[in-house]
Amino acid sequence: MRKGEKADLILVLVWPIIASIISIILEELEVVNSNFFLSIVLFLGLPAIYLSFRNRHFVIKSLIPAIFICPVMIIIEYIGYYSLAWSFPSSIFSIEIFGVVILEVIFWVFFNVYYVIIFYESFLDHHITHKLWNPKLKYFLIGTLLLFSIFSFLVFNKINLNIPYFYLLFGLILFALPIGLQLINYSNTKKVIIKMLKASAYFFYLSFIYEIIALRYGWWSFPSSTYIGWLEIFGVRFPLEELIWWILLFAFAVMVYYEYFEDDEK
Repeated sequence: MRKGEKADLILVLVWPIIASIISIILEELEVVNSNFFLSIVLFLGLPAIYLSFRNRHFVIKSLIPAIFICPVMIIIEYIGYYSLAWSFPSSIFSIEIFGVVILEVIFWVFFNVYYVIIFYESFLDHHITHKLWNPKLKYFLIGTLLLFSIFSFLVFNKINLNIPYFYLLFGLILFALPIGLQLINYSNTKKVIIKMLKASAYFFYLSFIYEIIALRYGWWSFPSSTYIGWLEIFGVRFPLEELIWWILLFAFAVMVYYEYFEDDEK
């Protein structure tokens, strides 16, 4: 480990506990009330910003995919809203994209993706490069723009986008498929997959704690009846899709996309 890296790692390992304690104190004292935005700052924003200052040479490479994913999240959140796949409290901001998507959701996915990549580069990949644009990114960008154009057409024409089992379906397409392809190529990317699994272990720990605190204080909820099953633990209840797609596989999927479209798969 480079100088100071061990201390940085200890800090980010302890941080989810610190963020949880702060959140509990603020909620129990009623300083805040179901503040989803504050939770993003505490659990994702602050540690991501800290690692950014400590590893400035990875910032731009981490920002690019975090920005590119935002239009995709608008689509997912819009359909998820009308499919009742999940629900968020009222926004603290007055702007809602397409009258539905709150800004907190955009901040949430941005910092989630950014934190995964800056963590991965800071502690495991250590890949410093001056080449910030991988030619493969143009395919991701073209696909995103095409998808967003189709989505916008459907929205403006008031097409019903209530999709039963939406959480299951989008997870299979966006997470399970790319991860499966990566594992099929295991012999050629064994070293990369091992690094991804190490990072995923941390984000499982972070996301699990975040989930428990979030459900306890109403930062989000799951109102639909179309889930494949439920898990109840520590007094809260959430669908199996949440466990599988976000808590277990989200970080791994982000790294798969990142390695293929932006990095070198080494």
